[in-house]
Parts: sequence; structure tokens; C-alpha cells
Amino acid sequence: MKPITNIYLLLLLPVLGLAQGKKQVWTQTDRQYLLAGLKTTQSNFLQEVEGLTKEQIHFKPDSSQWSVAEVMEHLGIYEELLYWDLLNNQYTDERPDLVDSVKGIDSIMIVYSTDPNKGQAPFIAQPIGRFKEKEDLVNFFTRFRKEVIILVQDTKVDFRLHFIFRPPDWGVWHIRDLHQYTLLWIAHTERHLNQIKRIKSNPRFPN
Repeated sequence: MKPITNIYLLLLLPVLGLAQGKKQVWTQTDRQYLLAGLKTTQSNFLQEVEGLTKEQIHFKPDSSQWSVAEVMEHLGIYEELLYWDLLNNQYTDERPDLVDSVKGIDSIMIVYSTDPNKGQAPFIAQPIGRFKEKEDLVNFFTRFRKEVIILVQDTKVDFRLHFIFRPPDWGVWHIRDLHQYTLLWIAHTERHLNQIKRIKSNPRFPN
């Protein structure tokens, strides 16, 4: 049996060598940066809506603008989408050939939080009044944010080698790695927390 065993070992050596020599592109610093952003924006979300009454969360500055409740629902929808996108795209093929093409995009994702251009929420992310009570809206967001944090914390996948794809005419948003994709939704949360602050500062906001 020794000759056969030796042959197997010889065949396995190149594979083991590749596994040991594989470079991790996504660093522990990257992971901790995402975790800090996810936890901070979750804490800020809870702080921003703490103490608001039912009347206050359903107040709308005018018919064309969202209420705090609608912003909260929108954030919850996107948190669920983020969780599923990260979970499922971990199982796509690694694409080291795309790493260089998305370098420098991190900063674009981050500054989205203060981008002055007003966007239009896609159909799937538009609030439809799923919840009337603040507690339910908070639970909707935090349920999926908790799972996103656990996923980012525990994953063995290299977030720099798996990608999210969108239509080519989306420009810089066309291809992003999972790290950049998560950065975007951290910025997205910050962006809408600023919106909640603007609603609360409206002169007609209920006392």
C-alpha cells in the first residue's frame, strides 16, 4: 500500500501548497471597519428614534416626503436585502481578476452618506406601511442588522474576492466587492438617519 499512498501524497502536495500560499485580500482591519460601522449606525438608529411617539413617527412634512416610520421601514427592507445578498454571494466563484478593477471605490461608497443628490427608492424598497408601531419598525431593522453583524464577524469568505453585479450602465456601481457593498449600506443608514433628523427639526413636528 505504500507506493499508492506515496502517489496520493504527491498528487496532494500542489493542492496543499496552493491552499497555504493563498493570499487573503480582505484583511482583519477591513472586517473590523465594517463591524464598527454596522454597530455604530445601529446604535445611532436606536438613539435617533428613542422616545418618539406614534404621532411623531407618522408625521409627514408634506405629502411628497416620508415620515420617520417610512424611513425606518425603508431601512429595514434594505437591511434584509443586504443580509441575503451577502449570504448568497459568499457562494459565488472567487474573482481575483476583478480585484484591481474596483480599487478606490471604497471612498465612493462611504461618501454616499452625504451625497446631496436625492435618489429614488426602487419599487422593492419603497415603504408600504407594513408596521404602525415603532417597536415593530425597530425590530424589523435590528433583526436583520444583527444577522449582518454576525455574518461579517464569523464569515471565512474573503469579501474582496466575491462581487455584486449590476447593469453596465450603472457606472461605478456596476461591480463592487462584498466589502464595498457593505460599506454602501452603512452609508445608506447614515444617509437616512440624517433624513430622520431633518424631519424631527421641522417646525411642525409634533411635541
